[in-house]
Amino acid sequence: MLVLLPFTMSKIAALLGCRVLVAEDESVIALGLEDALAGFGCEVLGPVARPSDVLKIVEREHVDGALLDVNLRGEQIFSVLPAILARGIPVIITSGYGDLTLYPEEFRHLPRVTKPFDFIRLERLCVTVFGPSKA
Repeated sequence: MLVLLPFTMSKIAALLGCRVLVAEDESVIALGLEDALAGFGCEVLGPVARPSDVLKIVEREHVDGALLDVNLRGEQIFSVLPAILARGIPVIITSGYGDLTLYPEEFRHLPRVTKPFDFIRLERLCVTVFGPSKA
């Protein structure tokens, strides 16, 4: 189990109970994200491995934030991203691709973290993007 505590308890409390959807098709990476998010105090929804499954969850569940891999089993998340953002769900893009020019221009402003993950950076991004001041 991965446990990271680089923040003070007030920072950790910012994510306590936060419901985060994970879209990741690589099982080892998905498990690492689940462990990390649980260590941050989050409740994990998923992981799911297809963009259509992401939509199903955001349509039926309360979601405080989403960690979305760009490429899910050969399908790009960009096809469903407008529907997610229209619901006001904060998003962090996860990808092995660091080159912004590979993303559609309308999504280049979204926060992102590249693989392999720096879990301290991921935690800081989650606090900033999904914390209570963003809800």
